[in-house]
Amino acid sequence: MASGSRRGGLGWFILIALVVAIGVAVFFLWPKLEGQAPRLTLGRQPTHLGRDYHLNLTVSDQGAGLQSLSVQLIQGSRVKTVWHRTFPAPPQGRPSAAPTAVEVSINPRQLGLEDGPATLVIEARDHSWRQWWHGNLTRRECKVIIDTIPPNLRLLSRGLYINRGGSAMVVYETDPEVKDHGVQVGQRRYQGYGPWPRKPNLRVCFFAYSQGQKRGVPIRLWVRDPGGNRTEMKLPVGVRWKRFRHATLNISDRFLQEILPRFRSVLPTDRTKPIDLFVWINTELRRRNNQQIGKAVSSPAGAMLFSGVFSRPQGKTMAGFPDRRRYLYHGKPISRATHLGTDVADVTNAPIRATAAGRVVHAGPLGIYGNTVILDHGLGVASLYGHLSVVEVKTGQTVTRNQRIGTSGATGLALGDHLHFSVLVGGVFVDPLEWWDPHWIRDNVMSRLREAGVATPAGDKAKGRSRDGG
Repeated sequence: MASGSRRGGLGWFILIALVVAIGVAVFFLWPKLEGQAPRLTLGRQPTHLGRDYHLNLTVSDQGAGLQSLSVQLIQGSRVKTVWHRTFPAPPQGRPSAAPTAVEVSINPRQLGLEDGPATLVIEARDHSWRQWWHGNLTRRECKVIIDTIPPNLRLLSRGLYINRGGSAMVVYETDPEVKDHGVQVGQRRYQGYGPWPRKPNLRVCFFAYSQGQKRGVPIRLWVRDPGGNRTEMKLPVGVRWKRFRHATLNISDRFLQEILPRFRSVLPTDRTKPIDLFVWINTELRRRNNQQIGKAVSSPAGAMLFSGVFSRPQGKTMAGFPDRRRYLYHGKPISRATHLGTDVADVTNAPIRATAAGRVVHAGPLGIYGNTVILDHGLGVASLYGHLSVVEVKTGQTVTRNQRIGTSGATGLALGDHLHFSVLVGGVFVDPLEWWDPHWIRDNVMSRLREAGVATPAGDKAKGRSRDGG
């Protein structure tokens, strides 16, 4: 009996030890046998590869960890390794590494490949022991066109001039299939458009020479194709260097008592003095509001929704663009700002009308501008109507020239009843006086179109355009 008991106990001990050993083995080996393949995400799906294409991708593995990542380009029987990298296995029991972002530069010419069809192959493997110790595989194939020839670019406009703080328009010709194009003034890019469906090679771009732009910056016309190939040329533009008016405004305690309650919901809590709160409104809130305006006009219609000169709001001009304002309080300078529009005053609660046909992209409160309407006129051109007492349109609504959109007022950072009117080109505030001037429109818009031999790109309702009422 004793011997049988000892043998039975030994058997149980061996069985328990075996179960423990299997459990330990499973604990340590199971992560190596996981079957989840790496995750591979492309920044954008490539369709064309130019002379120097940059492929952005992100790869991660939630199990055994990333083992390798490779990029190959295949054309016929030629297989070219563009990029390859191996990764060490993560320590046992440690969580998987964060996603790895990779940028791969691809130059098909240096790889000895020709223009034409090819296949881009991206492979990611992990450290799993699956697939006979080769690891789980994620493979992505992209059919691409190798195109290393820079796009064509031909200027059709002549005799270009632009005022400091003003606007200009250029017409040019490119290949029909391009990715983006336009004008670059210094570091600022202005997007071009192709508003003539029957002439897909013709392009137009409205651009500005910002009132804050340095003197003598280069102005260039550029185009980029889907493969990233770029062609650019110097744009022969004469810049008229205008001087701007300087104005001094005295801030009174009465003004502060009137204005500050309007901004109570947005004022910072770490400032208590009324004058400090005004300075914050005049600088930081102004900056934020101008960012909001830039966002509102950042997706303009690709068609010209207006036609001809903008109509001028009725009333007397009270302040111009872009007055350099210095603010004094008890005789001491406290703040500075640039007035990015023209103030027009008529009778109290005067009707405010759209200066040109367009689409409402903002209708409501806007900080220092008070109740505001912003209209998109297409091709990067927009107008702003600030300090309104009443807004009579809604965002998304289409309006015609001279359609009533609200009434004048003294909301926002304003005391007397007036309209603050601004024009923007490519998100940059420009001189509204130009757009009210028939001679400027004739010389800088209509003449550009005649030089190129094209009609005004407006009025084709089938293409989502609308003709204004003037």
